[in-house]
Amino acid sequence: MSSETRVDNPPTFFVNLPTSNLEKATAFFVALDFDHIKLWSDDKSAAFRLPGANYQVSLMIHIHERFKTFNRPGTSIVDAFKSTETLFSFMAKDQAGVDAFIQKAVDAGGKADPYVLENYGQDMGMYNRSFEDLDGHIWEVCSMTWLCAGAPAVKEAEMVGEEKAEA
Repeated sequence: MSSETRVDNPPTFFVNLPTSNLEKATAFFVALDFDHIKLWSDDKSAAFRLPGANYQVSLMIHIHERFKTFNRPGTSIVDAFKSTETLFSFMAKDQAGVDAFIQKAVDAGGKADPYVLENYGQDMGMYNRSFEDLDGHIWEVCSMTWLCAGAPAVKEAEMVGEEKAEA
């Protein structure tokens, strides 16, 4: 999916990450059903919307040269294969949705479960798995299993791995 000529209802939150290979990283995120916003992309950066209920979040990936222009002078880019700079987490509706998304990441060239929470996070009221993208950034996909005041842990919102409802 791609938004080629206009961006209606633009994202409200942006995550910016460095990449060592823009072409491969773009293909990776497209394979994960991230919406490629070509209007905001060029030969140094690529813009995306996250899939599912996370559609108002944008991922911007930049080659190192461009990424450095957004950083404090004198700082360096973290090598995500050697240090964890942050974790990116998003929701799936259920365990099957989590597992399906992890498999999609593996099929696109990512690495499944670079770490595993004990009991996949069951003791914390969730089912949680992770994947590593092509540049070593860690992403989590989880489904909340706790019940809050008798309500389902996840409302019937569109989640990662589900098709968008047609209007």
